[in-house]
Amino acid sequence: MHDRLTTRERIIEASLMLFNEKSFAATSLSEIANEVGIAKGNLTYYFSTKKDLAFEIERRARAQALERRNVGAAAGGDWFIDAYVESIWYGLGDWWRYRFLYRDHAQYQDNLVSPQGNQPMNEDIKKIHGSLLKMKRSGMMRSGFVPDLQVLARTLFMVTRFWLDHLREVERHSEFSAEDQRRGLEHHFAVLLPNLTAAARDQFEAALNRLSVGVRVGAGGGADDQRKS
Repeated sequence: MHDRLTTRERIIEASLMLFNEKSFAATSLSEIANEVGIAKGNLTYYFSTKKDLAFEIERRARAQALERRNVGAAAGGDWFIDAYVESIWYGLGDWWRYRFLYRDHAQYQDNLVSPQGNQPMNEDIKKIHGSLLKMKRSGMMRSGFVPDLQVLARTLFMVTRFWLDHLREVERHSEFSAEDQRRGLEHHFAVLLPNLTAAARDQFEAALNRLSVGVRVGAGGGADDQRKS
């Protein structure tokens, strides 16, 4: 695989692996260079600092998420439901693949406490909140039941995002499977669906079944890899 990648791409992939496994702070440029099989000077030709590497990985992760967000925002009806379920499904894959961005965000910022907080987390919560507003406008929320959608969005994010920590720390998983992905969505649904009408619950469950049939998720594959499987 490495033979097909440019040196720059190999550096990014090695950095992502080490940042995920060891943390941003515990990984050195020398370790990254050793993993790639190049001299440290060759690495710094492409990326002067670890922060440059982290910001490039974050840029790529955001671009990938934004592409899916734009598709979901434009969808309506059943297509909106499919787009929402797909965004959480592939979001789980992103959270696993780019997990250091969420865990170590403060480590590679100029200030230990960012004025705007953890941007990857905030953007994902904002995305979920926007989807909940759309569900409410579409009449999917239970009649007479008006949950605090900001609280619900944060709860949905926490349950789904920290499912990955449970897999690593409790179940001791080192890889992320399609079954793990489906189980993560079932936890998401356990929080979301009680707030919806019976018809909407059926639609969301049907969307998950449509998506999960025949989908294979690799250990480190991104959304594009999963779609091609």
